[in-house]
Amino acid sequence: MLLLITNKLISLGDIMDIESLRYFVKLYEKRNFTRAAKELFITQQALSRMIIKLEDEIGGLLFIRKSRGATPTKLAKYMYPPKAQNIIKDFDDFVYDIHNKVEAQKNLLKVGFAPGTLRILGGVRELIEFGRAYLDIEVDIGEFSDVDCEANVLNGNIDLALTVKPNEENELRYIHYMKEKLIVIVNKDNPLAKKSSIKFEDLKGQKLILLDDTFRMQQVMIEHFNKAGFTADVYYKSSHDLKVVYDLVELNRGGYSYLWKS
Repeated sequence: MLLLITNKLISLGDIMDIESLRYFVKLYEKRNFTRAAKELFITQQALSRMIIKLEDEIGGLLFIRKSRGATPTKLAKYMYPPKAQNIIKDFDDFVYDIHNKVEAQKNLLKVGFAPGTLRILGGVRELIEFGRAYLDIEVDIGEFSDVDCEANVLNGNIDLALTVKPNEENELRYIHYMKEKLIVIVNKDNPLAKKSSIKFEDLKGQKLILLDDTFRMQQVMIEHFNKAGFTADVYYKSSHDLKVVYDLVELNRGGYSYLWKS
């Protein structure tokens, strides 16, 4: 009598693991150690040792070794159709069913983030690994503008979002998480590049590259410019394409400001 328990086949005290059966089936079908080993991605010697171990465990010869291949014995023919295949199929179905059950039980957290915010928290991989390790959840992430982040939370497409200076005049609940510095990227030939720090007043008269109006950072910058007493001279408004921004800075067409993790 055989009992299937985890990844072992228990037979009156003798242990036969499922991989041994897979190797047996492959060799039975190929009748050749070299071809079977190649399809199993193991060496011929490893396959030979596994078959010998299996023969020792069941107490009988399974293959007659010849120079041109391996001929199944009567015992092997008894084991193969359909007993061995059925055991392997049942085991694979069992593992697949358990895997699906585990996956179905996991919680899925959908998170949206405005460009730059996830980098401040550590990055995509860190967020996903934290969810798996400490919260037992899968994290599904997506990048949106600040406005779209809030809209997606409101309509239920995502569970939460990371944004810059949220608009609190809606039905959402906001939790202040951190405050970070703003930095400005300028061409090395720009006089501002020689300064170790700058004030918003220093940006007066400078060509500026800002995010477009769907990003809350744009509003933050405009408010600071107004407090500094000038209207921004905007050369270009960007959406998500930072490569264009960096190219423009390199060409000395303007300076670009964004959040920086301190």
